[in-house]
Amino acid sequence: MTQQRAVPAIQQIAVVAGIVVAATVASALRLATTSPASIFGIAAPLCGIALGAVLAGKMAKYAGMYHGALVGVGYILVEAIGLAPAPLDPAGDGLAEGVWIIAGDALLLGVAALAGWIAAPQGASSSSSGTGTSR
Repeated sequence: MTQQRAVPAIQQIAVVAGIVVAATVASALRLATTSPASIFGIAAPLCGIALGAVLAGKMAKYAGMYHGALVGVGYILVEAIGLAPAPLDPAGDGLAEGVWIIAGDALLLGVAALAGWIAAPQGASSSSSGTGTSR
């Protein structure tokens, strides 16, 4: 019988701070670009979400990927109500627009989880040599 792992506790301050930083940076960078369809307009939300997820991963001190993904979910919710820019501007008919939005949100979640994972402090190294241990 396998034992299930418990879901880590959420550091709410870290997640909220990450969402605020992500939305602020993404909005500021998007405003600085001339066209939302340019590469810089696409990169603005990705840079914002990466910075927010790194912040959350660092503030949480554990489960960085989890906290980064939560920042991604929060950003998508803020994006859905129109307060933050989407990475990919929807175009086309209903089906193509829906696929485009889902692809952009999946990209955001992937970037957020990766950035949170990178930011998380790594565990103490385990050495089998016995050096550094008192006897």
